[in-house]
Amino acid sequence: ELTLNDRMVDPIEEGFEVIVRIGELADSSLIAWPLRPYRLIACASPTYVAREGFPEKPSDLAHHACLVYGEWTPTVPCRWLFQREGQSEEVRPTGRFRANDWKALLHAAIEGYGVTLGPADVLDKEIEAGRLVQVLPEYQGPARPMHVLVPAARRQTVKIRCFVEALREAFGEGLGL
Repeated sequence: ELTLNDRMVDPIEEGFEVIVRIGELADSSLIAWPLRPYRLIACASPTYVAREGFPEKPSDLAHHACLVYGEWTPTVPCRWLFQREGQSEEVRPTGRFRANDWKALLHAAIEGYGVTLGPADVLDKEIEAGRLVQVLPEYQGPARPMHVLVPAARRQTVKIRCFVEALREAFGEGLGL
């Protein structure tokens, strides 16, 4: 059984055997194996870039329609952080479309509705296919730690060990940010 959500779960209370968590880990009773960082890059469709122009620096995104992941409020704004040559630049993207579903944002970007910040693993395939182009390629987008977790109190069966090993092979072992 596969459950996909964007909230913190209690694996013992909710009965999960294995969890993949993106972001900093809190102290817990979970056994954690680091995976490679979850890198984010900014992309838009070739149609969007032809119509609206190619942003040359992160601050240019203030003049672009950004496709924002998550639920953000005026008191807790969305922030995109870019780095170049040791310097960081924060952008508070605005746009006409926000979603808590990554596929909706991906489709909106491909259809030319704006610039999105998303997982490099997914967007690299869309770039190769010509459906998207990376914007701000000389800047590093945010990277977040990613781990595979199992409850320490749960007996680690062969299926759990095999699944964890497959995840570690598929997503690479963490080498730090």
